[in-house]
Order: sequence, then structure tokens, then C-alpha cells
Amino acid sequence: MGKDTNTGALAEVEMRMRAVAELLGRTLPPHPPAERTPEEQHHHLLEEAQQLYENELTWEEETGEESTESGAVVSLVFPGTLALVDALVTSHDPSERGEGSPHRDVVASFLGWLADRLLRLRSGGLHGSATIRAKEADLTDRLIDLVLHRYCELSPAEVELLEATSN
Repeated sequence: MGKDTNTGALAEVEMRMRAVAELLGRTLPPHPPAERTPEEQHHHLLEEAQQLYENELTWEEETGEESTESGAVVSLVFPGTLALVDALVTSHDPSERGEGSPHRDVVASFLGWLADRLLRLRSGGLHGSATIRAKEADLTDRLIDLVLHRYCELSPAEVELLEATSN
């Protein structure tokens, strides 16, 4: 996890990972991952993920394009963020565009950052109206799950099972 991640955020991510492992009855990839992205590159990639999140959230707040009667569709609110996460957890063939090895440690740091933000939204530690904070908390909570699914390399069937048990 990133250096700025608080213990509450770390506990939030670990709790979710334990719940996923328990529901699926299998071992998940190690958390935090063993691989380490060089510090400067790690910082850059983490900043990119954070900026994508903030930009896509701002766009949704301004336009409400991805909202339905039951709320916003998280995968449509954060397409760039999720595409970056997909790229960071995937190994690339050297002949393809990309880095080669995954940057799962960056995704672990991003999960920590999202969990920290969620905790601050819920506690009132971030500015803004209660309505806006509640909507962002809901979106961030659901985004954490989608990022965690990618981080844990869940199959579509496993994701369906998790979604069915959470409803």
C-alpha cells in the first residue's frame, strides 16, 4: 500500500478481500503483492489513477449522464479508471504496447487511497454537501469492489456470484 494509506483504509481493503476469499472459497493473490514498481513510476501511475477518478467523478457530478433510477452505473462513471486498473494488473507481451510486467502494487496503493477517501467521505472529513458526499461515497464504495475484482483476478462467474450474494 502507499505510504499515505491509513490503518483504517488498510483494514477496509483487507476486510473486503477476506470476505471475497471466504465467499469464493479460494485463496486470493497476496496482498500487498510482492512485486514493486520503481518509486518514481509507482508515484506517477498512482497519481494518474487518482486524477482519472477525480476527473470522471467531476464529469458525472456535472452531467449525471450515467445515472439511472437506481443510481449511477459505476462501470460507466469510471471507464478510464477501470481501464487503467485493467492495464496495471495485466502482464503484457513484450511485442504489445505496455510495460511487460504488471503493477499490482500500484493497484494496491490505489485501493488504499480509495478506501481512505471512502472513510473520509463517510465521516464528514471531506468538504461538500451531505448529498454530494453521500453520492460520492456510494460510487467510491462500488468502485472499490470493481477494482478489487480486477486486483484479485476474479473470473466473470466469480463476479456474478459475489454480486448475487451482495443483493
